[in-house]
Amino acid sequence: MADTRDANTGLNDDGGCAVDWSWLHGETIRSVTNGLDSLTVTFGSGLVLTVKALLWQGKPFLSFSPHEAPARSPARSPG
Repeated sequence: MADTRDANTGLNDDGGCAVDWSWLHGETIRSVTNGLDSLTVTFGSGLVLTVKALLWQGKPFLSFSPHEAPARSPARSPG
């Protein structure tokens, strides 16, 4: 997929930021916690997704962390 972000704003052609959700495939939710402005999902693998409600240039938006697939540690061999 081509990167179509504007160099000045960081926004894509649709006026938002791109989020890679592919790393969620096959994940199982272990727990979910929330606060006034955030939601945190912990998966069975130990990976964590945090969604925050924030303001950017006076407008509401959602922040996703991570916004792209996180690095995974290599599988350990039995030993």
